[in-house]
Amino acid sequence: MRQKFPMSGGSLISRFMLILLIILILSILSITTLWYIDTRTQIESRFTLQQNHSEQILRQSVIWIDGGIRLYEYSFEPGMKEAMDMYLAAYNESGGDITKIDLPPLKTHLNQTIGGTWDLYIIDAEGTVVHTTYTPDLLLNFCNYPSFYKTLTRIREEGAYVIDRTVKGFVKGSPNRKFAYQGTPDKKYVLEISRNFQTFIPKETETSYAELVKNLPRLNPNIVSIELFNTQGEIVTRWSADSGHGNLSPQILEKVIRVLSEKKSHYYHEPDLKQAISIIYLSIQDTRYPSSPMMNLVGRIVYSTQEIEEKILEISIIYITALLFTLLIAGLMVWKTSRYFSYPVKGLIQDLNQIADGDLNHQIRDTGILELKQIEGAINRLVSNLKEMIRTIQTQEEQVKNELSNRIQAEENIRNLLQEVQQKELQIQKSEERYRSVVETQNEFICRFTPDGTHIFVNDAYCRFFGKRCDEILGTKFSPEIPEDERIRLKNHLAGLTRQHPTDLNEHHIILPNEERRYIQWIDQAIFSETGEITEYQSVGRDLTEVKELEKSLHASDSLYRETVNAMDDGVFVTDSTHSILIWNGWKLGKQAKLLKEHKHLEGKKLFSVLTYLTEKDYLEYDGVFSSGKIAVYETIIEKERPIYLETKIIPIITDDQVTTVVTLIRDITLRKESEKALHKLNLDLEEIIRKRTEDLQSSLDELDAFAYSVSHDLRGPVRAIDGFSHLLLLKAGEILDEENKHLISRIRESVTTMDRLIQDLLRFSRTARQPLQVIDIDMGGLVRGVITELTSQPETRNISVHIKDMRSSKGDPGLIRQVWYNLISNSIKFTLPDTVPDITIGSYEKESEIIYYIKDNGIGFDMQYADKVFEVFSRLAPSPNAEGTGVGLALVKRIILRHHGRIWVQSGKGRGTTFYFTVQGRDGSER
Repeated sequence: MRQKFPMSGGSLISRFMLILLIILILSILSITTLWYIDTRTQIESRFTLQQNHSEQILRQSVIWIDGGIRLYEYSFEPGMKEAMDMYLAAYNESGGDITKIDLPPLKTHLNQTIGGTWDLYIIDAEGTVVHTTYTPDLLLNFCNYPSFYKTLTRIREEGAYVIDRTVKGFVKGSPNRKFAYQGTPDKKYVLEISRNFQTFIPKETETSYAELVKNLPRLNPNIVSIELFNTQGEIVTRWSADSGHGNLSPQILEKVIRVLSEKKSHYYHEPDLKQAISIIYLSIQDTRYPSSPMMNLVGRIVYSTQEIEEKILEISIIYITALLFTLLIAGLMVWKTSRYFSYPVKGLIQDLNQIADGDLNHQIRDTGILELKQIEGAINRLVSNLKEMIRTIQTQEEQVKNELSNRIQAEENIRNLLQEVQQKELQIQKSEERYRSVVETQNEFICRFTPDGTHIFVNDAYCRFFGKRCDEILGTKFSPEIPEDERIRLKNHLAGLTRQHPTDLNEHHIILPNEERRYIQWIDQAIFSETGEITEYQSVGRDLTEVKELEKSLHASDSLYRETVNAMDDGVFVTDSTHSILIWNGWKLGKQAKLLKEHKHLEGKKLFSVLTYLTEKDYLEYDGVFSSGKIAVYETIIEKERPIYLETKIIPIITDDQVTTVVTLIRDITLRKESEKALHKLNLDLEEIIRKRTEDLQSSLDELDAFAYSVSHDLRGPVRAIDGFSHLLLLKAGEILDEENKHLISRIRESVTTMDRLIQDLLRFSRTARQPLQVIDIDMGGLVRGVITELTSQPETRNISVHIKDMRSSKGDPGLIRQVWYNLISNSIKFTLPDTVPDITIGSYEKESEIIYYIKDNGIGFDMQYADKVFEVFSRLAPSPNAEGTGVGLALVKRIILRHHGRIWVQSGKGRGTTFYFTVQGRDGSER
């Protein structure tokens, strides 16, 4: 077969042009890639610079606007001072007795003389508003705001006059109020006044924030929307490019609260919306006033990244187009150059292919190239020599063909003969394999042996049964151990096999090597020679040991069943479809109570003629069982001097999908019925006893709560007296006391303060039990966010990290549930190491139709062996005696949860944080 010279492959010219093409492509690719990277970097840098510039303008503008508001507030300060002087004069005239100060007339006097709307407040040493003209603030306790309470304590002790910023206060829904504080000369109270404004900021200043967020997008056209939030998470002003103001999602509010708590800005991207979002903490940088931290803001700016992405897409398209155009031009150049250099070579290859196809008379064309002419001459000489060699080979080929023809005929004959032999051998092999597969896979024991006992064939089952290998049995006179009496019977059995009756059945025992006796059934067949002599025996055996044992068990089980049924106290009757008795157990109770007629033999008698108490109703019950095939159970009362209660159970026996017989069980339940009546009467008496004891217990609990409230309230007077006298002792005798005595008096005052706080907590604990529940729907998520805002809005509050998961709504008293969250969250902050940022996770989940709320922190934790003590009153597990708290907070939490028919538990570990879990009510808010 001739082979053409290939027209393609790794030619030198192609390789050279390929290298040139690669160098050209790499050069252009490097230039265009550098241009692409530089252009993209410039676009992204310009976007970042505009973003930073806009946020810097927003920070500085907030400080300037707040400065303008402060200048406006200065105009009210002289009037505030004048009003405070009048208020202080009224206090001095009362001799320090606040019950003698009539605040409403004083408020009216201030409104008329100074102008505007005023409110007056009196705050005691515990930080509680005990007297005020503004009712919503009555009993407001500033101890819940530790930093602000510390400022009030300093004002009270120093007798200082402090003016504050204009804020809305700690109670939601309050008007704008500018506050001022004055400590009383006797250092018992803080006098507080407020000038109220429905609209405090002038319209020029009021629109400053709106103008700021409106004009900022003109400097940065990438801004899509801007929102400003106050420290309570409320929107101050907002601007949006689409003029639409939809509701903000809870996720956005959660991020704003997180920035307020951490006092640190956050940035993130929304690739799906083509937006970049900045949440910026805007501090007014003013700490001169108590309420300055409440003036800080949070700004949320949404930038559109659509324009920058379009520009990047545009330069990407230009970059890809340039690359494709470069590849096209380079490919055309290589193609043209390759054709120019490879054309003569291709002509020479075509001539060679024509010669290779058999045209030896074809002449190589002249290319005019010196190197190729030398090749042409060599090829022509090669062709001439090849012609001569072909003629010689053709002559030899004819001779070889004749010799091969003879050999092929001989090989064909031999091959046919071998195929016939192989087919015969294959048939014999398949037949033998089928026989062996049938024998070897049988579970029966199969063996063949000669009359002298030599085994010539055994299957695997036979060898396994005797515990030997097959090669240990084959060729040997193997004889199993058989009892002597059965061995004689076996010999007679084999001797009785004749040509007329060559097969017979035989059963006997075999004793295995482990002394186990097995009962085997054999089918023996004698094989005879042509002369009538027995040449061998073939035996097929089965192990019937389990079958024989089962037959014995069935006989024993039947006897045991009859004895068990006859020993039963219940009446047992087996009847057929005609109600004839087939089996019965001699029902002793029925005979004693004369419920059946006396007969020596009841088998074959009708059931309704034997049981004297049966009625038409019982007859219908039996018909129903026979027709439906279902068990029937019913009770019967037989009226006698002492009534007899019988329970009858009719059980159908189904054969071939038809009820053929039924089993009737009759049980005397008289004692059970009498016990049920006695138990019912006992339950009625027990309910009355429980009701009376519950009333006594409730009365005792009410008296105990009233006693605790009275004791706690009466204790506060002596405690205050101790604090006052020890303070006067320091003032009057401070110069003559040494440092040790001063330290002892200070320790007394600290202990008095702790005692007073304990009394307050005890009062609150007592009020919780007596306060009626106001159960309404509660938005748990909003309630928790409000508590976190309250705890993090103070200047000295630690930086904390709060994660709020899914919070399901529930029902309960919002005031008490808020106290639960306040105590648990403040505990998580309080019991975290000073150099650790509190990390708090709050959420809820549903389990077994019950909503479970949890709060998890990374605090110091505690040993779980003390888990029950944390909810006890005055129980404190803090490792340091200087830790805050009185040990009542968690006891108060447990009491509130129990009043809501819930439960609370805790999981903790030393150094591994603490997790509190609690439930309020059922899934839909109803009591469990």
